[in-house]
Amino acid sequence: MRRYVVSQRKQRQLMLENQEEVKRLLVEAELARNLADEANSSKDNFLASMSHELRTPLTSIIGNSEYLLGQDEPTDLKAVLRDIESAGRAQLALVNDILDMSKISSGKFTIDEAPYNLKVLLTDVENMLSVRAKDTGNQLLVSQKREQQTYLKGDAQRISQILINLLSNAIKFTSNGKVMLTTWNDSSYLFLEVRDTGIGMPAETVERLFKPFEQADSSISKRFGGTGLGLFISHNLAELMGGEIQVTSCEGEGSTFTLRLPYIVTAKTITQEDREESASHSELNAKLSGSILVAEDTIELQLLERRILESMGLTVRVANNGLEAVELAQSETFDLILMDMQMPEMDGIEATRLLRQQGNTAPIVPLTANVMQKHRKIFEDLGCDDFLGKPIDKQELSVVLHKYLREPGLVQIDEVDDELMAIFFESASKNREKITNALSQQDWKQLKEIAHTVKGSAASFGYPELSNLAATVQTAFDDKDIKLAEKLSIDLGNEIAKLLP
Repeated sequence: MRRYVVSQRKQRQLMLENQEEVKRLLVEAELARNLADEANSSKDNFLASMSHELRTPLTSIIGNSEYLLGQDEPTDLKAVLRDIESAGRAQLALVNDILDMSKISSGKFTIDEAPYNLKVLLTDVENMLSVRAKDTGNQLLVSQKREQQTYLKGDAQRISQILINLLSNAIKFTSNGKVMLTTWNDSSYLFLEVRDTGIGMPAETVERLFKPFEQADSSISKRFGGTGLGLFISHNLAELMGGEIQVTSCEGEGSTFTLRLPYIVTAKTITQEDREESASHSELNAKLSGSILVAEDTIELQLLERRILESMGLTVRVANNGLEAVELAQSETFDLILMDMQMPEMDGIEATRLLRQQGNTAPIVPLTANVMQKHRKIFEDLGCDDFLGKPIDKQELSVVLHKYLREPGLVQIDEVDDELMAIFFESASKNREKITNALSQQDWKQLKEIAHTVKGSAASFGYPELSNLAATVQTAFDDKDIKLAEKLSIDLGNEIAKLLP
């Protein structure tokens, strides 16, 4: 009997120990799940932050390059500016590819289907790449074997993205030859074929083309550059849209990429007016008529956006933050409002919310470096009418403006001077004084705001290290490490002093 009692006690003890072990494992599992959720959230925040920080300085680089290219300047200056613009656009394309790859890998990439005019889509793609093709000595030929009579249903933006990637590769790997985009359809599928007379590739390399970071062979990246992300993303986009990309190639003779997508027609007929629109869709310099309110807190970008819009014939008013934007919109009438989202005093989200609550019906278009899908959803829910990302894409800006404003003529751009650089140095000098005063008063909020301003403008004017230092100041304040933030703020003020003329 005694052994039996002892055995029962041991069993109870083992059961209790097992229960404790199960509880411990459940707690650890919950902790691991929370850590994983935090890691995913941190990754999303990091990607959003990376996108914002890279796009903001590129806004000034690309925008001012386009502006100067419209001037009657010496040829060598234009060549330099074309290089600047090309480098900026290449960097932007890389950022977009990295973000798209991340969304695809996490299963969060979505396809937005809507009616689209295939003729307009093809015209836009041709206009975007014709100069690049010409610069490489190539002919870019675009043809529709069968012109559509109705709008098709699909994600026009993603179809364009695939075509631009395929055509860009064809142009890059072809010299003094032909690059052809041809479309046709049967009852089930739409076919978009990109064929070139370039270097081609052997059959064994084709199967590696659609893997991330892969190119035909190691010599390709040395000769032509690139990350290999574009085809991986294009392949995945095609599959997400219910289609595929097929490849045939012969080394030394060229390659053919055929994008096959579901052929879905809508009841919306393409009118003569639509056809005329597509024929003139390349007139991106058309003058417009109307009044625009620009809400933007960075002085340099205010001037850039004002110049672009005024060169289109528009009347421009500038607000330094969301609060000023709301006040101006209450006292004046605007045909359209371009709203930055990250501003001091009141951000663009709150400003948009207030304007809509007050019954303001003017079109509000976010013009922001916050371009993640979750940000777009916020803007849409607030009642924004469209969306524009930074850096400013002149074609996208023109398309959006044409939706809401009148068009009486052609644009003429005024002569540029050194005003932007002078304003930057003046702003830098004032920021240095503000840093000194804020440090003496231990005004941490003011220091963080100054760091944000310097971070956005310094890289735009050729001082990336200063921009990075300002970013570390912001991060230190976000982490509530006041001692480090104070030290870095002193360093920031000293670095600004070194660059002042």
